[in-house]
Amino acid sequence: MKPLFVFITSTIILSALALAVPDLLLNPGPLMQGHQTLKRQCLECHKPFSGASALQCITCHKQNDISVRNVAGKLLPKDSTKVLFHRGLSATSCVDCHADHKGVDAAKAVKPFMHSALSHSLQKECITCHKNQKPEDAVHRYAKGNCSDCHSSKNWKPATFDHATLTAASARQCIDCHKTDQPNDELHLKFTLSCSECHSTKKWKPATFDHSKLTAASGKQCISCHKADKPNDELHRKFTSSCSECHSTKKWKPATFDHSKLTAASGKQCISCHKADKPNDELHRKFTSSCSECHSTKKWKPATFDHSKLTAASAKQCISCHKTAQPNDELHRLSKANCSTCHNTTKWKPATFDHSKYFRLDGDHKASCKTCHTDPANYKKYTCYNCHEHSESRMASKHREEGIYNYQNCIKCHRDGSEGGRSEGQREGGRERGGDDD
Repeated sequence: MKPLFVFITSTIILSALALAVPDLLLNPGPLMQGHQTLKRQCLECHKPFSGASALQCITCHKQNDISVRNVAGKLLPKDSTKVLFHRGLSATSCVDCHADHKGVDAAKAVKPFMHSALSHSLQKECITCHKNQKPEDAVHRYAKGNCSDCHSSKNWKPATFDHATLTAASARQCIDCHKTDQPNDELHLKFTLSCSECHSTKKWKPATFDHSKLTAASGKQCISCHKADKPNDELHRKFTSSCSECHSTKKWKPATFDHSKLTAASGKQCISCHKADKPNDELHRKFTSSCSECHSTKKWKPATFDHSKLTAASAKQCISCHKTAQPNDELHRLSKANCSTCHNTTKWKPATFDHSKYFRLDGDHKASCKTCHTDPANYKKYTCYNCHEHSESRMASKHREEGIYNYQNCIKCHRDGSEGGRSEGQREGGRERGGDDD
């Protein structure tokens, strides 16, 4: 029985204390400044075991007087920043936004405000509460609809507007609201059509214009609107035809020109328009023929030249035009032969030289060029004496024995290096080759 007695006694004492000094036992924190007179009068707002009741709030705060009169009935200044929407709220909704016991300097509304708590009529009258937040610009001055037409109840930006709601009856032009958005350039200053001819209602850029709407009757030339887009180079300064000769109405580049439209009567040469495109190298400086000799009208590269047009009368050597194309290696520096000996006129590489046509370089004859060609000025000259132990007198005597008197051109008879000159390695008269009898 003793524990039960202690429990009952403690409960009675605590209950009495709670009723006598509730601010000490139950108060979760100090009341705000306006409620300081109630700090010991909990039952003014609370019901035992029920908590705070909104119905208690309106005993002091008359719903229709909020932002008009204070709780004492005194009129508030007309410029009061207090909102006027309370009269449209439910009488039991005070605690949905307001709380207390947050401190003397605490704000009244400590909970997020939900616009859905407003009456349907007030939800359409944003300006009732947000009059001071309306920007003083042309768009908002002209706007007669509700703020919710562009803004959401979560935040002001980004704002969107459904232009489809604008009917012909509204007689609205884009410029009525977007005058300050119009660029101050020559194109837009001269343009008298509606903005919608180029721009969409979703965003200004990219902008498009249907040039097919421009008829001959309009008298419009490309340059009428695109003067500022014309490049200030020599080609465009001299060009007097319509921009459409090279450019399309979709985009400036790539630009194309139908050169077949240029007739002989026009007297136009490639260089008339493409002077700035001519490379400043030795080949192009010396070249006096028309660009079309090498280049096509579609693109500069690859360039081709028909070398068959060069006749003997022109006295042209490959090196006359291709000096800078000659490699700076020993072979090419020493060689005085014509480029065509190894290269063809289609492309430089692969380069070929069939030495076997003159002398087969196999076996012991795999030597460097200068071993046999001692005169770097003339690769047609050669000698065999740098390797073989011959002497001119001995060679003369030996060849005379065979009845051979013209023996200076060795490879004429010894094409493969053998004594008999036969590729099978046989000597004249059927004797086996045993090598040079040096």
